[in-house]
Amino acid sequence: MDAEIPITSARLVLMFALLFANGFFVAAEFSLVSVRRTRIEELIAHGNLTAQTVKHVIHDPDRFIAATQLGITIASLGLGWIAEPALAHLIEPIFGFLPESIIAPSAHLVAAGALAFVLITFLHVVVGELAPKSIALAYPERTALWVARPTILFENLFRPAIWALNGTGNGLLKLIGLRRPTGHQLVHSVEELKMLVSASMDSGELQPREKEMLHNVFAFDDKSAREVMIPRPDLITVAEDTTIAEFLQTFSETSHSRFPIYAGSIDNITGFIAIKDVLRAIASRGASALDQTVGAFVRAVLFVPETKHIGALFAEMQTQQAQIAIVIDEFGGTAGMITMEELVEEVVGSLQDEFTHEPPPIRTIDERTTQIDAQMRVEEANAQLHLALPEDEDYTTVAGLVLYTLRHIPKEGEHLIVGNLKLTVTQMDGPKIEQIQVTRL
Repeated sequence: MDAEIPITSARLVLMFALLFANGFFVAAEFSLVSVRRTRIEELIAHGNLTAQTVKHVIHDPDRFIAATQLGITIASLGLGWIAEPALAHLIEPIFGFLPESIIAPSAHLVAAGALAFVLITFLHVVVGELAPKSIALAYPERTALWVARPTILFENLFRPAIWALNGTGNGLLKLIGLRRPTGHQLVHSVEELKMLVSASMDSGELQPREKEMLHNVFAFDDKSAREVMIPRPDLITVAEDTTIAEFLQTFSETSHSRFPIYAGSIDNITGFIAIKDVLRAIASRGASALDQTVGAFVRAVLFVPETKHIGALFAEMQTQQAQIAIVIDEFGGTAGMITMEELVEEVVGSLQDEFTHEPPPIRTIDERTTQIDAQMRVEEANAQLHLALPEDEDYTTVAGLVLYTLRHIPKEGEHLIVGNLKLTVTQMDGPKIEQIQVTRL
């Protein structure tokens, strides 16, 4: 009996060592899977040498995850082989104090083994699994920095076994027709990124304005030129035979700096004129420049179909150094115009300078009522006012929604009910709807 005490003590010490090893490999697996690569790159930039080791590990996740799995398996098997008999040996004498009416002496060993199994399972799950997993998920960078070097050492020692296990696993996947996994790095869909941005705002890491801009970036390439263009009725165009003197009168009535030039009709855009070219001509030639026609100053313009996605359009305008693009419909006519400013506003919101005197597109009247520009896109109105106006391919703007629903040109004061909203036409310009009042019912 006395000779068995050192053996049992050694087994207990080994049991706690195996529990620690199991916890170590569990923490290593979860931290290396969940650690952010961008955070590791940031630590490397600040001179953290251990972060270089972590980068090496997460660069080949399959190999090192296999190493942690092997470590967990060895530790778990060792616990079952060594720890359970040691605990059973310690527990068995306790049953000797119980009367035979409760448990027979012949059953002491079986009962001790069962209780030892329960205890070692509890320790294994709590100390060897749950606790290290929680630590690794709560502090992934710190844990990864701590486990990286020992994990590499273990992988080097057992590389042949890890190679064989990986090869066998991949062969089995191939046998049943599944593709080999390409890695364990975190890859997020656009919707998941939006949720992460919202969660970051809720936690105070981002301001609401920053969240809105990031969401606009995600939605940027989903929009077409037709959705964001200045529509044809709102274009301020100039005939190519207009004199500079006449053009300056038009310029004085607007806040624009570039104007499309047409020959004959607006469906025949020949280019555009920039006010700086006119001012340069007046500065160099004086009053004589006023008698010239704008056709002498025309610049080439970019033409795009109304179905073109604005992400590709933005890249094309950057490449060609174009500030405006004329949007063409399916019949070859002029549908509208897009400026670089409009594209930027899709991300950062409305941009206005000291020369812009347009009324705000949204004006709050009371807590239930808002006045909006009827040319505001339905998608934009829903996002900014938290509405639930229906979106459809048959219309783009709130005015389009009203016309689509009413099926006739409304009069000022006419209203319609859309869901829990009352839309009232408050201002018309001929057949064009200018302002709409939105009331929550």
